[in-house]
Amino acid sequence: MTAELDAAYMQVEQTAAPRAARVKRSDREAQLLDTVEALVLNEGAGAVTMERIAEEVGVAKPVVYRHFGNSGAALLAVLERRWAGIDPDLEMIFQAGIGVEAKIRESVERYLGDLAADRYRIRRLLAATLDDPTVARAYRARLDRRSNHLATILVRERSISEAAATTLATLCIGALSRLGDKVSDPSQSAQAQADAFARFIVGGINAATRGDE
Repeated sequence: MTAELDAAYMQVEQTAAPRAARVKRSDREAQLLDTVEALVLNEGAGAVTMERIAEEVGVAKPVVYRHFGNSGAALLAVLERRWAGIDPDLEMIFQAGIGVEAKIRESVERYLGDLAADRYRIRRLLAATLDDPTVARAYRARLDRRSNHLATILVRERSISEAAATTLATLCIGALSRLGDKVSDPSQSAQAQADAFARFIVGGINAATRGDE
């Protein structure tokens, strides 16, 4: 009898469906982010709920909560992933380009080129999610950090007063944001937009330098 039971157990084990492989946390997070991004771009930010994310990925809702505290956090995580992709270009504009028009122009062109290569996805995502309070707060904080960072570089590299550097940095960040918003406008090439932006920054630096003399 025991031998018969053992044989039956072995047969059940052999015919049972294999257990699904455990997905690594980083791979699961990427899968979730891809899903959230697709929902935003195809249906709008309103389509992003914890239930919908879980349904689209095919996981239990607690799995989604292990990665994001709420839907706003999920939206922000998608933007932060995209921001990380363009931040190196922004650093080039702020660091290597300051005071050198040709380098600013080159850096801005590269930045616009990256936006275009990604089909302006980050701008579309931001436009679709900026009404979310979590995203709006994070975006304002990001602009403030960028402005403060640029002001610090201007003070250090160009010996501009802190007040003038803060004003100029705020204007530059605002101009760069608007530049990205209209980057897909076919009436003005990326090179022409980069030229205009470089002249704007260098003109502002020169004016601020003269004002401090």
